[in-house]
Amino acid sequence: MNIEVTPGQFGFLLAAIGYLLFWALQLTVRVHTAQKSLLSAYTLCSVIWAVHNGVSLQLAFITDFSFIIETIQKSLLLLFLLSALSKTDISLRQWLALKKVQLTLLVLCSWLIVGWFILHTAGLRLMGTLLLVIVMLAMVETLYRQSGGQKWQFKPLIIAVGICLLLDFYLLAEAALLSKINQQTWQARGFVNLFMLPFLVVAVKRIKSWGINVYVSRDIVLQSSLVLAAGIYLCLLAVVGYYLSYIGGNWTTLLQVVFVVAGTAVLGTLVFSDGLRRKGRVFIEKHFFANTFDYREKWVELTRELKKIEFANENTAQVCLSAWCQAIGYSHGALIKLQQEQLLLLATQGQLLFGENEEQALQLVIKEQKNKQWLLDFSDKKDSMISQLRSKMTHSGPAFSILIPILKNNQLWGFCLLDSHVNEKLRLNWELRDYLNAVTEQIASYLFMDEASKALSENAQFVAFSRMSAFVVHDLKNVKAQIDMLLKNAQKHRHNPEFVDDAFTTIEAMQSRLQNMLAQLTNKQSGQEQLKKTAVGTLLQTLVAERCSANLPLPSLTLYHDCQLTIDAERFANVLFHLIDNAQHATPDDGEVQVVVQHCEGQLRLEIIDTGCGMSQEFIQTRLFKPFDTTKGNAGMGIGAYDALTFVQQQQGQLLVSSEVGHGTTFTILLPLN
Repeated sequence: MNIEVTPGQFGFLLAAIGYLLFWALQLTVRVHTAQKSLLSAYTLCSVIWAVHNGVSLQLAFITDFSFIIETIQKSLLLLFLLSALSKTDISLRQWLALKKVQLTLLVLCSWLIVGWFILHTAGLRLMGTLLLVIVMLAMVETLYRQSGGQKWQFKPLIIAVGICLLLDFYLLAEAALLSKINQQTWQARGFVNLFMLPFLVVAVKRIKSWGINVYVSRDIVLQSSLVLAAGIYLCLLAVVGYYLSYIGGNWTTLLQVVFVVAGTAVLGTLVFSDGLRRKGRVFIEKHFFANTFDYREKWVELTRELKKIEFANENTAQVCLSAWCQAIGYSHGALIKLQQEQLLLLATQGQLLFGENEEQALQLVIKEQKNKQWLLDFSDKKDSMISQLRSKMTHSGPAFSILIPILKNNQLWGFCLLDSHVNEKLRLNWELRDYLNAVTEQIASYLFMDEASKALSENAQFVAFSRMSAFVVHDLKNVKAQIDMLLKNAQKHRHNPEFVDDAFTTIEAMQSRLQNMLAQLTNKQSGQEQLKKTAVGTLLQTLVAERCSANLPLPSLTLYHDCQLTIDAERFANVLFHLIDNAQHATPDDGEVQVVVQHCEGQLRLEIIDTGCGMSQEFIQTRLFKPFDTTKGNAGMGIGAYDALTFVQQQQGQLLVSSEVGHGTTFTILLPLN
């Protein structure tokens, strides 16, 4: 007896096989959330539903069993959609305890009982099922609106379920109006459900909150692809062989034998070549499998996480480790630095403890891998490198699963160790290796930048201290000059009571200055300014008489207008002494050094004019105010002019220089009188 299978029945049987495979994939998932349990029940019921429609010649709702299986399948789909709108971290038992769920179950069971025992006409059953479909369409629309920022995850689910429900709505609405079911539309349901099944698989993999991480083996896809390619290749051989037979004439047998043998040899080479098989695996994984992550979102998250780093602070290592864990969704980690052949723990996260086993594993990796940037998965028992390392360990394996070496200038800097819960664990394939390598380069650059910032900060502190010491030494030179002048004059005026009084006053001032300098060195910061109202004319008269009279030519002071300034008189005197002293050194003994004081337009104008050797414009622009650059050899510190410029600018004033080689120099200080 011939059994004829219609195209519609064939579509339902293919859908049954697809749903059966999808159900088998779900068996590999160990989580027991309400979504996973209801999805498994719906998938298994869909297998029975598809098999029944594939072997039955009658349309739906004609028999009681047809009505029961259709109602149960749609009820399970409704419950699954309801769970998708509920919390994602509760079990099926907790979910069933909700009042809204119990009320929904009561309504669905009541409809099943009424339709089975009371409503025996197809029209009433169709109307009730149509109402059920309308409710599910509304739930799909609600699910799409509530997905918010996770629309990318839920889109495949919305497409798969929505299209199937729209087809059912069209079918049932037409059947309710015409009191009969369109046979062609009914038979299309099997193919539509089959075509929408991949969308459902993709959705389940994308929606991480459900924890239903179904896994499709790439090895199976690779082997299937090889078999398919071999079949296509053999078909091409057959076609070409037939063509040769058609045109070959007397050479038919010879050409066929040579072609078939050569083609078989090429096919064998392709099938058994490990290199080509590896390339084929990578090609299939890159082009026929969805990426493990949404890399755009992951990179944005990584950038936001790294923004939390405060360079030269103590949170850098912890933030970097958190970024590594967040990059692949792992919960536990440790960041280790290799410092002078010692392993230094910088940061930890989660429950990963760094103990003796972990240290031994890292020492073996350092010895075996040296400076190779190769990621290791210690949970992969098939990896020969891991097996070799484990065989050399005296204790049990380490607590981490993934080891990421960190290289700096092609030298091993340290390691990032990662571990996860069972449902978080990822397979370390080519995709995850490439992704982690890119993430590691990005995060490591922040670690190295943090080290550089700390070193720069330390160097800056030393530079600041050195600069402050240089100013203190410069002030000490001024104190020494005062002492020298005091001792020189003491030989002539030691019996003069007025000189003795002035000497004690000078010594008291020098003691105050020495205490201030000692405080600067002790506290590693500049001394406080001693601001007081100062008469510039009186200050200059004292300065010229006491500190500038030891050298020739003697400065002449021209005081057009005396001015009052609220200023640090001691530091101002040091600045003026340095400028006058430099003018004396640059001028021959028979030359002139003039100091002119006047005020104009609310400013003090103080000029120091000499007839010395002068300076070129290039020297003024490039060297005059450059610290630690001196023309006096070991006799000078090279910071006097720099200190003068800094002081004047701090007082909101200006220091101007005009000079010509061989014709002298004029320094002009402009200070606001207020």
